Amino acid sequence: MKGKHKKIKIVAAAVCLSAALTMTGCATSDAISAGKGFGEIMTALKYDLFGSDDQDCTRLSLSLPVREGFAPIGSKSAFASLKDESMKDAYRDIEDAIYQISSVRADNGCFEMKYVRLPSSLKFDEIYIVKEAVIADHPEAFWILGSYDVRNNFHDGNYLVLYSKYSADEIKSMFEELNQAIVPILSRIPDQADELTRETIVHDALVDGVSYDFEAAENDDSSHNAFNVYGALVKNKAVCTGYAGAVKMLLNLVGIECHTVVGMSKNSGHMWNQVRIDGEWYNLDVTWDDSAVDSDILYSRYSYFNITDDRLAINHKTGENYSKMECEYTEDEVYVTTDLYNFDLETCTATRANYYEMHALHLSSLDDASVDVITQKFISTAQEREELIYIIFDDSISGEEAETWMSKNQGNSYSALGRSLSAANKSGSTPRIKNCSLVRMSSGDDDIWNNLYAVRLIYA
Repeated sequence: MKGKHKKIKIVAAAVCLSAALTMTGCATSDAISAGKGFGEIMTALKYDLFGSDDQDCTRLSLSLPVREGFAPIGSKSAFASLKDESMKDAYRDIEDAIYQISSVRADNGCFEMKYVRLPSSLKFDEIYIVKEAVIADHPEAFWILGSYDVRNNFHDGNYLVLYSKYSADEIKSMFEELNQAIVPILSRIPDQADELTRETIVHDALVDGVSYDFEAAENDDSSHNAFNVYGALVKNKAVCTGYAGAVKMLLNLVGIECHTVVGMSKNSGHMWNQVRIDGEWYNLDVTWDDSAVDSDILYSRYSYFNITDDRLAINHKTGENYSKMECEYTEDEVYVTTDLYNFDLETCTATRANYYEMHALHLSSLDDASVDVITQKFISTAQEREELIYIIFDDSISGEEAETWMSKNQGNSYSALGRSLSAANKSGSTPRIKNCSLVRMSSGDDDIWNNLYAVRLIYA
């Protein structure tokens, strides 16, 4: 995040998001210093003395679609994290301002939103935190740019200026496109579906419908729509912030608590979600479930579906709480932080709603009893004509032992998978399974699942 002023500049890091905070002196002084003419100086003096109450803004009246039978929730976990009442007051004013767009383009080519008078007690880092809280709680407001100014005049004191990439009319049109993209996803949810079913449908819709935008990620241009829900759901291309924002927005629409989390993965800034299912909290990273290449997507699409903090920590580093934000004052008058900060997060220890805990076979032995278990899974899977079976072996069994047992002939006997395949076909209760293929899901030290395998059934 970059920003500058004659006196102070604050630079703060946030995942896939560029934000700038610019402090300016009084308009009259700036006009004189810039050598402006008498008329412009007098206009600036009027502005300093009487403020900016004549700002002309269009108030947006926007609403997201709902799925009948599932009451949407206004999940504002970032707001709830704010401990100071002045920060909460500023949040409410900023929240109102993001839906009021000026008709005049600013010098940066964007549209100013309604100016927000700031409590005099707020420090510069607190202003940044409050602004980030509003953005975190409102992923549907795709038009908000990360850059912002804090200005000052004698009448208003300090006030915040946020920017929109789009005009009010453009936002209205784009919001309608967003709604048209949301409705088909909501319509897939069956009546009276439980929370896990709703979550799974949202997850699958994003994995199937969105492609990771490598070009936008490489350029790190946070004004690109790939960084927001419009890019994810309308353009169908996004980076992690677009995925995570879409997850939060869609789950909140169907009554499920969800918020975004920032941190690091593979030495890059990243964003994912925490989601509450049946009263328990889990980590959900749809970006990484959609990050495999080509056919591998078929196997790994649920590897980050409702996982614990411990499992996530194998290859994700969660940012610190915002209360620990520290900025260093450098010689060129810049406050700098290179860390990533979160609003209050939940502790995720539950495993009940994890995909593999629910659906994978858990085997602790390499014997005939385990062959029988796999056979029954082949039969039930084939009856539904589904393709994939997941198997997790106990940590006491090495990967080499598991793979040899499943795929290699044992003396005069077929491999475990071969025996199960033959027995399933002889049962006569399923479509004939022509063959099956084995894929080991874990690929290295930073893989979050050990001894996890996918078996793909190929039908005749």
